[in-house]
Amino acid sequence: EVFLMAHVQLINLTLPLATGDEEEVLEGLSGWDALEEADVLVVTAAAAEEESEAGATGEGATAPKKKKKKSKAQLRDQMGKKDPYDLLELEDLRWRATADDIRKSYRRLVLQHHPDKQEGRQAKEAAAEEGEEKAPRASEGAEEEGDEMFKAITDAFELLSNPKKRRDFDSLDEFDDSIPSFDATGSEDFLATFAPVFTRNSRWSEVQPAPLLGEADAPFEEVAVFYNFWFGFKSWRDFADADEYNPEEDAHFREEKRFMEKENEKLRKVQRKKEARRVEKLVERAYENDPRVKRHALEEKEGKARAKAEKVAKQAADRAGEQQRKEDEAAAVA
Repeated sequence: EVFLMAHVQLINLTLPLATGDEEEVLEGLSGWDALEEADVLVVTAAAAEEESEAGATGEGATAPKKKKKKSKAQLRDQMGKKDPYDLLELEDLRWRATADDIRKSYRRLVLQHHPDKQEGRQAKEAAAEEGEEKAPRASEGAEEEGDEMFKAITDAFELLSNPKKRRDFDSLDEFDDSIPSFDATGSEDFLATFAPVFTRNSRWSEVQPAPLLGEADAPFEEVAVFYNFWFGFKSWRDFADADEYNPEEDAHFREEKRFMEKENEKLRKVQRKKEARRVEKLVERAYENDPRVKRHALEEKEGKARAKAEKVAKQAADRAGEQQRKEDEAAAVA
């Protein structure tokens, strides 16, 4: 059974059963003109049978189900019902927290909130405050609360310890994507305008720490390093909010999950290209208006003009000297 999805159309074709993997099946279908522009979801016989049985009970899905678009806030809630940085007491560091910071904080907090420790301590506190008879009931409630906290801390650690899940989560933070306009002829301060923007965007850099804009009197070598880095900027920012499918919850079998993941990845690639162009536009605008770049260009121009003038003067002096030598030789002969 092969499901073809081209745009919004779904076509079911019954083909001879194939024993190979998805790549072999697709290779066998490569001569079909109808497949040239289509996305193909190959379903094995076992998966098709399982899907058929599920459909008989009203539980199956004919085509991959697209999820409803959610806001970034909703997606963040879905990925971490409680903010994982808050749970691990890393709210001040957030995306700047290193793997070691996360690990140390988790180890400290998991010892504090482990159910075995909580049970004994809370039972003693309840007994001391309310008497021996009420202690067991109070202990049970406190134990349940302690278990929930322990699980929340563990879930937060698992999310932040997984590089992909953490980047997906961090990428959903509210972020100012704006690029400042700038009037070089006015009284605007270049560094005051652009420095905060580069500092803000440096969080997405694959390489940390990313070079920042620097000072007004920075040597041009430092300025050149800055622009060389940012013109080749590599971003780790991802775009989970662009996804149209939820493979973890809606896929019925492995092939469908892979199909959903591929479709989501296509949408994320589109957003990554837009992001790359946004950063490129920011760097170009800064470079065009940077007074240090303009000053260096002017110094280079003046330096070339001086060198040219010196060369012309030297050539004139050489010619004059040669002329004088010839005249002296002629006078000596006469």
